[in-house]
Amino acid sequence: MASDALIELLQASVALTLALALVLALRRPLRRWAGARAAYACWAIAPLAVMAVLVPAPTGVSATIGTVQAVSLFAAMPTTTQAAVSMAPGLLGLWLLGAAAWMLLMLVRQRRFLRSVTRLPGQAHDASEWATPAVSGLWRPRIVLPSDFQSRYTPDEQRLVIAHEQLHIERGDIPAQALATLMRCLFWFHPLVHVAAARFRFDQELACDAAVVARFPAARRSYGDAMLKTQLAAFGLPVGCHWQSSHPLKERISMLKQTLPSPRRRRIAAVLTLALAATTTLAAWAAQPVAPAAGAVPLSTLTDVDSLTPPKYPKEAADQGLGGMVMLEILVGVDGVPKEIKVAESTPAGLFDQQAVEAAWNWRFNAGRNGASGERVEGWVRVPVSFKPDEPAEARAAE
Repeated sequence: MASDALIELLQASVALTLALALVLALRRPLRRWAGARAAYACWAIAPLAVMAVLVPAPTGVSATIGTVQAVSLFAAMPTTTQAAVSMAPGLLGLWLLGAAAWMLLMLVRQRRFLRSVTRLPGQAHDASEWATPAVSGLWRPRIVLPSDFQSRYTPDEQRLVIAHEQLHIERGDIPAQALATLMRCLFWFHPLVHVAAARFRFDQELACDAAVVARFPAARRSYGDAMLKTQLAAFGLPVGCHWQSSHPLKERISMLKQTLPSPRRRRIAAVLTLALAATTTLAAWAAQPVAPAAGAVPLSTLTDVDSLTPPKYPKEAADQGLGGMVMLEILVGVDGVPKEIKVAESTPAGLFDQQAVEAAWNWRFNAGRNGASGERVEGWVRVPVSFKPDEPAEARAAE
């Protein structure tokens, strides 16, 4: 449905906004402390956050029975989202049109570059009219060198430039750049995505520079000379890596003077980055509105009309001071009467199941409503039933 697709897009946009804001805030201090490669690695947080909201949310509607009170955990979508859903077909069509236009623009740019490339079968590199070294090709990446490569660069500089482009291939930077381009097409309406794309490309080049310096520590001067001799490109290659004009050349050369971070500091940064990526991804997934159970309509928020009497506390459990919880899944009919009850889980296993189920058969719910039409519907509800030994049943029943 158009409304479902639009809601997914809006949720992904929110998750992406927060992830990009986090990365943009961390990239500079992380680069100063742990090096350019650590700053580049933290960009993985953004696509992971987007993918997290595409993973199905927890299903079901929860209510809590403790002191004979029930609270629904099904959160309604924000009013802005609901308004967008009412215009879903038009908005979705506009998004598709914009995404297609951006995809076409990227294809034209890629095609323009490829038309300038002269394939050299049997040789390690191709040639191009462009005056900048580059790597192009998602499935079979090839290094592309300018036509005057041999005359412009010294042998040492040639070795460093080729090593730079080869590292792009070895590090998987081409697929990463392709993913960044895809996200620009999908989120074409999001200005922060386009700003972040330029920063991402810059951090990618800095990380590759750092890898070259680590491999050739005595060649910093030659590497800086090679940068100065490179004529910078006019626009970014959508699927590829090259030395482009959006890179602050002064900052790249300045980085060559810096001491590389110690292996210990890089390991600490890697662990922190992984932990941050995992935390952000989990938070993006958990923040989704709870999805209704498959094949059922979620009930509306439980009200005072619902009658959920507490279960009897087993005497043997009360004597031993034992507590626990039973998660029930209840199919509520249009008349508010339970039609089916399942024990989803219980702690301790089996101790309180019978009492919880017996009590649930006597519960009466305010039947769910089907949107604005107001018709009564059948649906599942998940109810965790809490057993607390320090709280007498009589007290719970009185509340």
